[in-house]
Amino acid sequence: MSIHISTAYAATLAASEQTNAPIICYQNLLTSANLSTDEANTAFPAVNLANVSTASIWKATTLAEQYITSAISTVETVNFVAIARHNFGTAGIAVSIEGDPDGLGFDELVASAIPANDAPLIFRFTPIALTSIRIKLAAGTVIPQAAVVYVGTDLPLQRNIYVGHTPITYGRSNRIVNGRSESGNFLGRIVIGSSVGTSVSLQNLTAAWYRASFEPFLLAAKEAPFFFGWRPSTYSAEAGFAWLTNEPQPVNQRSNGMMMIDMNLGGIAT
Repeated sequence: MSIHISTAYAATLAASEQTNAPIICYQNLLTSANLSTDEANTAFPAVNLANVSTASIWKATTLAEQYITSAISTVETVNFVAIARHNFGTAGIAVSIEGDPDGLGFDELVASAIPANDAPLIFRFTPIALTSIRIKLAAGTVIPQAAVVYVGTDLPLQRNIYVGHTPITYGRSNRIVNGRSESGNFLGRIVIGSSVGTSVSLQNLTAAWYRASFEPFLLAAKEAPFFFGWRPSTYSAEAGFAWLTNEPQPVNQRSNGMMMIDMNLGGIAT
């Protein structure tokens, strides 16, 4: 995955010393009702982008420039767009984010760039109230496709993660079939499945922040996956599209009410 941060928002985060606060992107204002695309293969319709399944994709019909648009029904404050299971990197497709704050036209929120690979993407920008937001896909060498798009306001975690953490991109798990002859010779290996995973240990969370900010995320994550970045500025490529693989339960850590909690995550491999 890579995390793209607009220049203005990067300066704001640096000033507040929040450039490396871990982020969770779980809110999604994009729905099948407010979603549209310039093109869609009938076998791979635009509505698939509003589904959390990475097995169901949207696919255009040509190599031409494309827009994926979410016409938010009311003015909503947002600061991220996230995309999973796309081909923009291998297809050489430059991606940018544009927003319409007043119904009078779109302004660029995140500058155009070609992703380094096909890992999930998070685009972050200065929080802004919008009536519509869209993803601009420049013409590439392969017809563009994607499976999941989220639009919303991210959740920066209260404490940074420094040590004892395996970035999700390195927490690889492969299902392998090893071939051996009857005499014991090695004949080769076949990868029949891959995934990634990690654990996240959070400590010294204030009682008010946990109850107001983190508990709503846990309730949403019972059913829905989310995007996660452990150190967005320093290691922008080490993030993923993930889901809970345990049932996290907070523990009262200190007499002042501070809490701790451990999460286990699984994610898609690319």
